[in-house]
Amino acid sequence: MRAGRLSAVVVALGLAGFVPVGSAVLSPVALADSGSAAKSASPSDTEGTSKSAESGLPDFAAGNRKFKLAADDDDASSEPDGQPTSGTEDPKNSASSQRRTVTITTEPILGNGATETSSVKSKSGLPKWPQFFGAKNLFGQVKKPAPLASRAIGYYSRGCLSGAVPLPIDGPAWQEMRLSRNRNWGHPELIALIERFAKEAQSAGDWPGLLVGDIAQPRGGPMASGHASHQVGLDADIWLTPMPKRRLTRKERETLNATSMLDKTGLAVDPKVFTGKQVALIKRAASYPEVERIFVHPAIKKALCEAAGTDRKWLGKVRPYYGHYYHFHMRIKCPAGFAGCKPQIPPTGEDGCGKEVDKWLARVIPAKEGTKPPVSGPPTISIRPPKPPVMMADLPPECRSVLAAEPNPVSIPSRALMTKAAVHQALAKAAEARAAFAKGAGIATVPAAKASAVRPALRPHLRKKTNTAEKK
Repeated sequence: MRAGRLSAVVVALGLAGFVPVGSAVLSPVALADSGSAAKSASPSDTEGTSKSAESGLPDFAAGNRKFKLAADDDDASSEPDGQPTSGTEDPKNSASSQRRTVTITTEPILGNGATETSSVKSKSGLPKWPQFFGAKNLFGQVKKPAPLASRAIGYYSRGCLSGAVPLPIDGPAWQEMRLSRNRNWGHPELIALIERFAKEAQSAGDWPGLLVGDIAQPRGGPMASGHASHQVGLDADIWLTPMPKRRLTRKERETLNATSMLDKTGLAVDPKVFTGKQVALIKRAASYPEVERIFVHPAIKKALCEAAGTDRKWLGKVRPYYGHYYHFHMRIKCPAGFAGCKPQIPPTGEDGCGKEVDKWLARVIPAKEGTKPPVSGPPTISIRPPKPPVMMADLPPECRSVLAAEPNPVSIPSRALMTKAAVHQALAKAAEARAAFAKGAGIATVPAAKASAVRPALRPHLRKKTNTAEKK
């Protein structure tokens, strides 16, 4: 009798979502391979099967903690189909001109367009926005690559990576930074190019050695913090701070400050730190035929235009973009021989100087210091749905096989498999519930059309949308 009652209770809890009931098996999607079929396990979509997937990220992944340059604050702002990052810059760092440092704090962000006042947040009964189990929760916990054919699968901001290889943390002409993040993995073609680039720049006397930032996770995919791109192993961040003559300790690689290349105005480079050495380094990177784009701050782009002289062909690859004031972002083309990598539209070939770079500089006018904080008005409730994370349904289906591959296969819980339509439907229902609550409580609402998202990735600059065709 007691056993029967206990079984009934378990079933009831399972239906309520507290105890997993039953299991299902996902059909693995085989990765295309030349000559051999890629083996993949069948991940269960039972939510309770993967303890690590349910309990959060492992120790090596960046979480809610503060560290130097913990997030690439510029990459995640406006990627095509990308998601906003969650970093905030230290405004004190923009005051000095030489050896200025940047401190970024990463923390989860929902991205809803308007913030409620504390009185509204504490109002009991206010419907909350639904929480989604994004693909970053799955890819962020993998410690080793998928031993499959080397493939950049999908688009730079919507994809994954199989057959990744690591950039050695120490090389004859480079050192990998921020080792705790385990993001020194990439497609073999990118890793080979970074090593070649570092050696050639050093031997030519252009640069003492590269300090390499984030590349990708062991199996690519969305990251828990810092980037919207870097998902397919074809993107790498190269610091504009020269490598020291000695090997850095692991602790130093976590805490060493990068140097901002901008002067105190934020609209021009500081000639004391941005010299001909940095110009030669970026030019060398752009000279490789595999490199398709290099992203730099608009002020750096303008400085490059002024220093280029008559040789201007390489400037077309160097694109101005928000952030990128302490490093440049190097992106290579989709490797040949695999149709599953989605390429970006090639650059037009124009140098991008003149009016284009001036328009970009107009978008990044630094915020005035001493500005009075906005006067708080009556309480309001936002009914603009937050931007959901990248879900597994947003990625190519092959990415499930990448997660399922040994070693360290990752089971995909059912809630990570929500379709885009289901996600938007859940958000729409929550928005309706919040609007109904606001109406019943006599509180004004902030409609979706007027709500403007705060984008920490662009601080301390004005958050203005670009109307140019160039996208990261």
